[in-house]
Amino acid sequence: MKRSALLFRSLLLISTGLSAQEGPNLFQLWLPDFFETAFASGNALIEVPDRQIKSLRILVRDAQKRNINPGRYKLFVNGKGMGNVFEERTVPEGTLLVMEPEALRKRPDELFDSRENAIEISATNKAGRQFYQNWVVRVNELQRNSLFGYSSMVSADDPKGVPPDLIVSEPAGPIVLAAKQASAKVTLKGRLSRGATLKVNGQPVTIAGGSAIVPFEFATTVAATQKELLLEATDGKGNQRSVLIPVHTPANVVKTPKFAGQKYAIVIGISKFGSSKETLPVLELAAAEAEVFAQNLEKQAGFKHENIRLLIDEKASLEQVRVAFSDFAAKAQTNDMLVIYVATHGIHDPRPGRGDKLYLALNGTQIAQIESTALNFSDLELYLNRSVRTNQCFLIFDIGHKLPQDWQFLGGKSLVNNHVLNLFGSKPGWSVLVSGSSDQQSQSKGSGSLFNHWLTQALGGAADLNSDQVVTGKELFTFVSEKVKVESEGAQVPRFKLAAASGEQAIR
Repeated sequence: MKRSALLFRSLLLISTGLSAQEGPNLFQLWLPDFFETAFASGNALIEVPDRQIKSLRILVRDAQKRNINPGRYKLFVNGKGMGNVFEERTVPEGTLLVMEPEALRKRPDELFDSRENAIEISATNKAGRQFYQNWVVRVNELQRNSLFGYSSMVSADDPKGVPPDLIVSEPAGPIVLAAKQASAKVTLKGRLSRGATLKVNGQPVTIAGGSAIVPFEFATTVAATQKELLLEATDGKGNQRSVLIPVHTPANVVKTPKFAGQKYAIVIGISKFGSSKETLPVLELAAAEAEVFAQNLEKQAGFKHENIRLLIDEKASLEQVRVAFSDFAAKAQTNDMLVIYVATHGIHDPRPGRGDKLYLALNGTQIAQIESTALNFSDLELYLNRSVRTNQCFLIFDIGHKLPQDWQFLGGKSLVNNHVLNLFGSKPGWSVLVSGSSDQQSQSKGSGSLFNHWLTQALGGAADLNSDQVVTGKELFTFVSEKVKVESEGAQVPRFKLAAASGEQAIR
C-alpha cells in the first residue's frame, strides 16, 4: 500500500463521523496545511488560520461500489474549474483526489482567496445519479478592519507557522488631521498574541500581560507628513503580521475629481415573485429598498433620472431583466459609469442532484420550471460580458436572504455570494460588492436591512473617509463592509473585489 493511502487510512480512523455511511459522508475533505484530521460532509463551514492554502485532499468513499468511474468528477474553487490540478488515486477507502503545491503552481490564475474559499465537488455514477457537496473555508473576519491594510509573513524557519494575532479596535477608521494641523496624538487599542513583540512605525512598544491574547493601549504621535501608521507584530519564530492604518491630511490627500462621463444604473428589487403556489413567498423590503437606492443615486450621486432603469416586482420578469442587462447596460460607453444593484434571492437549484446550478430569482420564478423562469448565473455572466463596455462598472448584490424550506438545498452552504463575487471580481474595470459572505443572511435594522442602511449612509457622504468631498468606489465598498460587519458582530460580513482603476473613481 502506498504511503499516501496509509496516511489517509489512519486519518480516517481517528476522524469523527467517518464510518461507512451512505449519503452525507460520501465526501471527506482534508486540509493538510492546517489540520491532521478530515472534515465530513456535515462540517461544511471550516475556519482556518490566516495562511495560504497550498494542498488539499478529497476522499470519495466507496467510489467503486457506487459505480463512480474515474474521471467523472468536477471540482471547483470559488467557481473556477480545477480538475487540471488534481490527481486521482485509488485507495482502499475509495478514490482519493489530491492537489499538491507543485500542481497548483502550474495555474496561471489565482485560485485561492486570502479570506474565503468555496470548494465544490460533484460526481456522477454510471446510472447518471449526481452527488454534490461543498465546503466553505474562511479565516476569522472579525480580526480584520476593511478600512485598514493587512499583510502577513510566515517565517522560512517555521513553514507551518501562523502569524501572530494583531487586532486593532481603536481607531476604528483612518486617521484624519485637520488643515494646518502639524501632528496629532492617537490612542491605539487592540489585542496581541502572547509572546509577540509589537512595533509602531519601526519603534518597539512594551506590552505587559500573560494571557494567550494580550490587550494593549497606548498613545502615539502622528505627523501630518505621514501617509500611514504601521503596526508590526512578530513572534519568537519570526512569523509576522502587519496592519496599515491610513493617515489623511490636506497635505497628502489629492482631491478626487468629479466623474466627467455619463452615469447609468440598473436597479432591480423583487419583493413579490408571483401568485403561483410554486413561487417564492414575499421578500419584505427588497423592492422598496431598490427604489430608495435609485432615488439616492439621482439625488446624492448625480445620476440623471432617464439614465436609471428601475425594475421592481412585476417589472422584474426574466425577459425584462434580460433586456436591461443586454440593451440598457450597453448605453454606458468606455468613459461612462455603470452601477448595477440587485436585491432578490440567490438560490441553488433545490431539486436533488442539481445544487451546483445557481440562479437569481425573478418575478415569476417557479421551482418546477426554474431553468426557464429564473436567471442562471452563467447567463447573467454572458449578458454582462457582451453588453458592458465601460471601464467603470460597479455591481452590488443583496441576494443572501433566508429561504423557505422547500427552496433550500442539502449539499452544503449557500455559495451565491461567493460565486457572484468571483464571477465578476477579476474583470478589468469591474468592482463587485456582495452583502455577505457565503451562507450569511441579510440582517435587519429597524424597518429595513442593515446592508441597505449603511449603503444609504455611504452614498449620503458618510463614506468620504479622507474628507475630500467625494465618495469613491473603494471608500463606499470598504465603509459598508466594515459598518455591517461590526454592527452585526460578524453575522453578516459584506465582501468586495475592487478594480484598481474604477475603485478610485468618484461615485458620489
